[in-house]
Amino acid sequence: MMSRFIWLVGGLSMVLVVACNSSDTQGQTRIALMTEEPLPLTDTVFVTGSSSELGGWNGRGLAMQRDATDPNTWALQFAPKDSAFAYKFTLGTWDFEAKLQEGLAFRDLGGWQDMDTTVHAVSFGPAKRVNIGQVSGHLTLTMSPADPKGIIPSRRMWVWTPVDLARVKLDGPMDLLLMSDGQNCIDPSTSTFGVDWAVDEAILTLMKQGKIPPTIVVALDCATESGNRRRLEYGPGTLGEAYTDYLVHTVLPYIEAEGNISEKSRVFFAGSSMGGVLAFRLLTEYPRVFDGALSFSPAVFVETGNGLVVDAITPWKERGAPFPDGHFYMDNGGIGLDAQLQPGIDRLKNTLSDLGYPGTEHAFKWVLDSKADHSEVAWKKRFPSAFEWLSSQP
Repeated sequence: MMSRFIWLVGGLSMVLVVACNSSDTQGQTRIALMTEEPLPLTDTVFVTGSSSELGGWNGRGLAMQRDATDPNTWALQFAPKDSAFAYKFTLGTWDFEAKLQEGLAFRDLGGWQDMDTTVHAVSFGPAKRVNIGQVSGHLTLTMSPADPKGIIPSRRMWVWTPVDLARVKLDGPMDLLLMSDGQNCIDPSTSTFGVDWAVDEAILTLMKQGKIPPTIVVALDCATESGNRRRLEYGPGTLGEAYTDYLVHTVLPYIEAEGNISEKSRVFFAGSSMGGVLAFRLLTEYPRVFDGALSFSPAVFVETGNGLVVDAITPWKERGAPFPDGHFYMDNGGIGLDAQLQPGIDRLKNTLSDLGYPGTEHAFKWVLDSKADHSEVAWKKRFPSAFEWLSSQP
């Protein structure tokens, strides 16, 4: 019997994305998987993913069809109920997950209505973690300070400095970058899919080029409790208000007391997805605390097919729609989940514009990376230029 491992030869793989907008395929999504050698006749490739029609990550989902003329090619065409979804390939169980030829071999892929894409597989087998990158500079992993109100549990907190400040002193005040989802920011070994934002390398490079002053990073882990705790902490609402209060009145004073920042330090915030919502909330809810924020792929307003609604715009308007107090950078990609977030981002941009924001060219910047998806890889790519812009504003 032929081995289940299929090897591709040649250079880098390419993921082809072609929009299908003809009248007979409107709303249809086509996904193809190519292998170098045919799979055994007893095997079937499945697409499993985040939506109920794809099995809700049950490892099986929808069966693909082997091409009658090309046994190396499998395809699935369907009309997804959700405008965007995440997916992977298996042979029916998670014991045989497709290892893709792309750099993040076992990462989630982003899909959407009208997508036509071809992906190349390297092998099928148990998923193995592959860390991409390293830690540069000086990193300490500790626990965040206790919440005096007892609402926000203490969690892992990564404190990064360009050098070991116990041995090397830097001249002048250092800026501070506070970040959400700290597990994904600096260390690939703790990141969700084995790739981090490489914030450490980006800041060191920008410092070496003389584009930014010395900057330290404090990144807090996201909530790991059940019940959508992360979404509730980062978004508007009672728990969200408790979390922003915790960051401003407990975490920031703790960092200052440790001697890492001074009154002359500038304080920034950065987050993605719901963390991007948190960035917007901090700038609008706490004036004169943050000098600016980076909001990557913010889920400010999104409705999904399973009834989930995230709305950070209505509560903001109910508070009088205060402008972001500080320089505000926002961006998003153009495929997968980021495409689903685009209408909400447009709604926020248009509302801000109608109200007269930003007023000055230095206050606000929005970037569309049309070929990027909703992932650490995309945010890693955009972070250096985003932070350089934020840090260089007068």
